[in-house]
Amino acid sequence: MTSGNATVIRLIDVVLNLLFGFISISEISSRSVLQLPKSTQMAYVYPDKEDLLVIGITPTGRFLVEDETKVIDEFSTLKAYIENKKAANLKNRIETRVRIRSNWNTPIKYTLAVANLCDALQIPKGVDVILESKN
Repeated sequence: MTSGNATVIRLIDVVLNLLFGFISISEISSRSVLQLPKSTQMAYVYPDKEDLLVIGITPTGRFLVEDETKVIDEFSTLKAYIENKKAANLKNRIETRVRIRSNWNTPIKYTLAVANLCDALQIPKGVDVILESKN
């Protein structure tokens, strides 16, 4: 490499070092308020209120409600619980939804019984199955 090429490379190194030095000491975080665009075609609509009932089902056919803190042993008691929740939500104009969660080793008859109850009460439902044990 000739002496002229080496000088140019050294000058490029010096310029890049100065550039990175100025970038590192300069304040980049200037804060500004962003005004997001708003629709002029359609008024804003708040999402519908809803109450999601999560019903856990154990392998022995027991039902867990209220964040799995309350245990219901009888299906008829669960039916009354869901009907009462739906009636209370109707008074407050809140839609009721049910999430059915069963363990991998729970007999399907319990899950289907709750799903059929939701269909009979015209409550939207979803089913989750935990596929493996936590042992």
